[in-house]
Amino acid sequence: MSVTDQPQQQDELLLEEAMDWLMRLRDAPTDPELITEWESWLQASDAHAAAWTRICRTWAALGEGPTASPAPDVRSPTHQALQRATDAERHQRAQFPRRSFGLAAAALLSIVIVASVFGPDLRIRMEADFRTGTGETEMVTLADGSRVTLAPQTALADDFDGLSRQVRLLSGEAYFEVERDAERPFVVEARDASVRVLGTAFSVRDTGQGTRVELAHGAIALSVQGAANGDEIVLAPGDVVTVDRRQGKAERSHVDPGEIALWREGRLSVTDQAFADVVGLIQRQHDAWIVVADSSVASLRVTGLYDLDDPDKALSALAAPFGLKVRAVSPYLRVISQY
Repeated sequence: MSVTDQPQQQDELLLEEAMDWLMRLRDAPTDPELITEWESWLQASDAHAAAWTRICRTWAALGEGPTASPAPDVRSPTHQALQRATDAERHQRAQFPRRSFGLAAAALLSIVIVASVFGPDLRIRMEADFRTGTGETEMVTLADGSRVTLAPQTALADDFDGLSRQVRLLSGEAYFEVERDAERPFVVEARDASVRVLGTAFSVRDTGQGTRVELAHGAIALSVQGAANGDEIVLAPGDVVTVDRRQGKAERSHVDPGEIALWREGRLSVTDQAFADVVGLIQRQHDAWIVVADSSVASLRVTGLYDLDDPDKALSALAAPFGLKVRAVSPYLRVISQY
């Protein structure tokens, strides 16, 4: 992980924790024990207070008031943070008529999303030869006859020339059906791994925390980017190799080859994957922003089959076994939490 990645991930974690507190306080606004715990979290640092203020302001802009709570000491960071959020909400309500509030909420949320993703997305747009949007898949045929099916929210760069067959997965996931050419191996470069193949079908996905490679049939050799020994990992059909971006380590597991890249048929099959990763896969199909409010939920392990043609139904099916709730806060936001 780079130095610049660490503050960003810390900010995202604090925002998730703040959203979790907001959900809990909305359900039990007068619980003294809960309020004491919340105040302890909020006063832990200025970053905690800033995350709380951002969540309250966004919640207010979506048409929801900030959570109610007994008034703490006016000199405390808790009161000051909540007061800033309340003032922001009042200012917004004073400037926008009620009938225009939905448009204001949509605009604000759009700004938040664009600010967080536009920087890296601009680079991807410039480098990509093929791209798909939310809920969109596309099959492309490369110069050698190989076929690539792009999952939603995927970008791919074609670096073919007369001597080599190489593509780069810039984001998302792609399923490759490669034409055999013994003299020109087909190479897929991902952020954390390089996959070399003569002729086969396999899937490569950028998970956000690393790279996941699944082999449907044939044989491929995978090397971890930056690995000191440079050894290749040879995969057989059904093999899955996941490279952890932070640690640079590769882990092998196994799935039914017939369940690989089922998103091409509008279904999602997962075996022992992290809850947060599965949410990310459903997010590719959903126009709304999906937030997992409780950070402790992210590492839960999930096995199941989900209908991607109905993303809200898929979210509910994912959350229900763990006793979680999915709230449709607006057309633009879904929140998954324990409360």
